[in-house]
Amino acid sequence: MNHPRIVVLGAGIVGASIAYHLARQGAEVTVLEQSSPGSGVTAHSFAWINPLGEFPAAARPLRTQALADYRRLEQELPDLQINWSGALCYHPDDVPSADDQQPGLARQWLDQDRIGQLEPNLRQPPERARFAPGEGSLDPLAVTDCLLEGARRHGARILLQTAALELQVQGQDPVRVITSTGVHQADHVVLATGCGTPALLAPLGIELPVQPSPSILLRLDAPPGLVKTLVSNDLLEIREASDGSLLAAEDYIDAQGPQGPQAIAEQALASIRQSFRGAESVTLRSVEVGQRPMPVDQLPVIGPCHTHPRLYLAVMHAGVTLAPTVGRLICQELLQARQCAELAPCRPDRFGH
Repeated sequence: MNHPRIVVLGAGIVGASIAYHLARQGAEVTVLEQSSPGSGVTAHSFAWINPLGEFPAAARPLRTQALADYRRLEQELPDLQINWSGALCYHPDDVPSADDQQPGLARQWLDQDRIGQLEPNLRQPPERARFAPGEGSLDPLAVTDCLLEGARRHGARILLQTAALELQVQGQDPVRVITSTGVHQADHVVLATGCGTPALLAPLGIELPVQPSPSILLRLDAPPGLVKTLVSNDLLEIREASDGSLLAAEDYIDAQGPQGPQAIAEQALASIRQSFRGAESVTLRSVEVGQRPMPVDQLPVIGPCHTHPRLYLAVMHAGVTLAPTVGRLICQELLQARQCAELAPCRPDRFGH
């Protein structure tokens, strides 16, 4: 049996998942990463596995499979660690919806007493909140490494410090990937290169409408156990990291000044100290800005280029949530010649490519 040669560009969590699923099914996989695993936006992700967040409705079939796919990966990769803490959410405009009872994704509406039991350090628990017990979070770099190691065990080659400089495509011939260290030929090239994807495609006459969308990740030193679940409200998103520190996610507004990352971090720190008992000693360890690849319509871009079908795009926001499902479905499409219905709204040809 001939196994297709597939080059995966990018070793963030999405590229790592794609490589793992392909290698596990027998493909001859080479991963090319310009720096180190997860060194792009993956490293700066809040890493909430959030299947029912704010997103275009057309992405629902993908996102709603995320929890089941992560549970599957836990069985396949025993070293993969996920903190299934549940997510406690309360926002002024929250109302019950049909999603609250969706099988496998059920969310509970809790009163103030129950909220206080889940988060005993909250100074002023809201009157009610929505709790998703099946949701969780992960260490994105550790999970990326775990997926790459799983791919390696199935024969994949992982080449780091190997930047893709040019893609050469000629009819039905194998794609040539010109890199900083040599040339690689492949039957298919999967571009999981985030915000770097438009620059790789531009010389081929392909204009991909993906823009960097900055976000802020705060790392804070705090007493262990200060936050028990993942808390999301109109002021902040916060959770405990695997090393006992706290992670908080904030919106990026400006590059500097009163609405720059450092100023927003100080405001968030003040909010945390006010919101949680015992948070007086919380200190700011670092402020990081990540560049999320955001398609103009906010839908993932997944599928072969219409003009160059040997090039397969995998560019999306919410990469942590989508990674295991996208990896599984892309594997089916490339190795089994299937057209996965869940990916239909995500095709690059919606932009004319």
